[in-house]
Amino acid sequence: MQKHFLAFLLVTFAMVLPAFSQGTAKTGPMSLASRPADYPTPPKSSYSLFFIQRNKNKHTIVYDAKMKNGQLDATSPIDNYWMRYYSTGTVRKELGWAEKKFAYGYNSKKDGTGKGFNINLTAYDKRKISLKLDEKGQPIATMTINGKTCRLSYIWVYADDSGSWPKVFHIDLHGTELTTGKKQTERINNN
Repeated sequence: MQKHFLAFLLVTFAMVLPAFSQGTAKTGPMSLASRPADYPTPPKSSYSLFFIQRNKNKHTIVYDAKMKNGQLDATSPIDNYWMRYYSTGTVRKELGWAEKKFAYGYNSKKDGTGKGFNINLTAYDKRKISLKLDEKGQPIATMTINGKTCRLSYIWVYADDSGSWPKVFHIDLHGTELTTGKKQTERINNN
């Protein structure tokens, strides 16, 4: 009986563990805790920067550049808001005070050029985002992903929301290398 139980456990672990494997764009697919293929991508505009999605639902936090007279708005360079995806349609909704203060807000500081900004996201300020205009005058948000300078596309947050405060297990940063155009993905675990 004990041998059958041990064999059952080994087979079970062999089947379940690969579902929780990690990887990067270089080492293979991420775990099932990655962004599902059926999650929507927000519509792009000339002001689109990046978005954040979570495993909780398909609602998305969108980050667009705010422009004034062809330049980034000096007082508030980013417009961040919800895109709520319902079966009846999509609704834009402004972030609430607590959402901006503790989760999806940002802090900005002019960079050394005086034309761009260094951005820190409220919930994770360990990785800086550079916001500037490219050579065509279009806004671009860049970040280091896997040691490469990338245009940030989106951030996937995998968390458990069952408690009074979400417990984030990991975030996946997705972007495209500026020099080569290669896609990059980096997982940051919350240990």
